Amino acid sequence: MAIIERLQQDIEFLRNCSEPCEAGTTRLSYTNEYRKGANYIKKQMEDAGLAVREDSVGNIYGLLEGRDPYAPKIITGSHLDTVRCAGAFDGMAGVVCALEVARMLRDNGERLNHSFEVLGTIEEEGSSFGQVLLGSQFIEGSFGEKELDLVSSNNGKTLRQILTEYSQYESPMPACRRENKIKAFIELHTEQGPILESLGIDIGIVERIVAISWLNITVTGFAGHSGTVPMNNRQDAGIGAFNLIVDTNRFVKENYAESATATIGQIKLSPGSSNCIPSKCSFTVDLRSGEINNIEEITRYIHSQALCIEKQCGVAIDIRIASLKHPIQMDKQIQNLIKQSCNELGYTCKQMNSGAGHDAMIFARRWKTGMIFIPCVRGITHHPEECVTWENMAIGTDVLYKTILHLDK
Repeated sequence: MAIIERLQQDIEFLRNCSEPCEAGTTRLSYTNEYRKGANYIKKQMEDAGLAVREDSVGNIYGLLEGRDPYAPKIITGSHLDTVRCAGAFDGMAGVVCALEVARMLRDNGERLNHSFEVLGTIEEEGSSFGQVLLGSQFIEGSFGEKELDLVSSNNGKTLRQILTEYSQYESPMPACRRENKIKAFIELHTEQGPILESLGIDIGIVERIVAISWLNITVTGFAGHSGTVPMNNRQDAGIGAFNLIVDTNRFVKENYAESATATIGQIKLSPGSSNCIPSKCSFTVDLRSGEINNIEEITRYIHSQALCIEKQCGVAIDIRIASLKHPIQMDKQIQNLIKQSCNELGYTCKQMNSGAGHDAMIFARRWKTGMIFIPCVRGITHHPEECVTWENMAIGTDVLYKTILHLDK
């Protein structure tokens, strides 16, 4: 069976491992649908000659032994869970392409010096627990025994309770691999944006995963009747908030169009009546950039502009940083090997940042880590219409395979 046919077969099977939903695929961690998808991948690993294991939180592994039993492992893979009503490629592309690399090694009679491991992580999206990157954090060691009781699902059950029902093993292997000798982790992923497709480029080489800052902003005014309080006498929290939102959007577009993003993801007006001037408006700002200095400069602008709006609108504005994560640098050597592989195979490539978080950002805390992006049609992701061409899946697999060979040497 040709590479493209096998990639398509794997993706289409996983696409249908879904609970009933309006459209697309919904495969949440620790559900029956997730177990069906995980068992399918484990069966494909076995058929490819890999030794299959599942750890104590549900991450799955397929190991191809290398010549040197003492050499550190090379690991590649991504996540198997989805958001609700998702496409079929986010995460799954990385697992399926990694599995295909193992098949190629087998078919080509290529035995690596280092052991090669295919990884499928669980609960990367955070849809079941509201905690993103859960599986990889157990592997890396940030999470451990106490989190089994602290992390709770949407239905109130702890992770420990859910694992009791989900696990197929009485004594699964420990999840934490902090002490393991690991040479590198490489994650292939869809770009989740339009840049590669719009430029006609085959492969994105991730330099860093961007810094992310979440701001919670509350604007407080004074409520009043919508028909009796003159426009010039109002302390409208909504108008104050909207002015700050528009100013922030304009500032980022004019000064950081290619290097940062600002997104207003949630907004709430109180008391929320159509005939009442809002006394309070709360909203969130998601700031992202490959440079932490950009985040700091945008945050300073928001603070300074808030002071002006307070005077103009007669409101009070409170700005709080809910979360701040610094950029995560991918390993330079792995970036160079990916570029070398693209050049040797005749594929075009571009170095770029990842605006989304990935398991790679967790593993980079411990091990040399790299990321390969493949184009997705129109940049659509987390949506039923998410699509990657089979040709681009095959190109990504070729580059991953070649990179693994270089890394092994």
